[in-house]
Amino acid sequence: MKVAKGIWCAGAMALAMTGVSQMAQAEVEESADVPQAERELVMQCHDAALASKDGDDFESTKLLMEQQNAGDYEQGEELLLHINLLGHGTTIYNISCNVDEQGNVTYKEYQKAGTPAGSTR
Repeated sequence: MKVAKGIWCAGAMALAMTGVSQMAQAEVEESADVPQAERELVMQCHDAALASKDGDDFESTKLLMEQQNAGDYEQGEELLLHINLLGHGTTIYNISCNVDEQGNVTYKEYQKAGTPAGSTR
């Protein structure tokens, strides 16, 4: 009986861990108005933020694709990219990433707020 109980507990833990990792992934706000190049920068910033030491802080339910400034990026110039994640209730995570001249994206920091930051739309 102890073996069966141990197997059940291990299975329950595996399911719980799967649920946690799925919650960390943001649902992407669908929008036909955001060009693919902008989408790619936003997703790279999002992924870098989740992979950072702060990644566990995000209780994200939706990536606000319209609320970002990736359209300001020009090849050969640096950009401080701002994206926004909608959390629980009215919480918005304002995430900042650096985009270098070659288009490489690195996570910088985030702030919790009630309004989106960095939107040029």
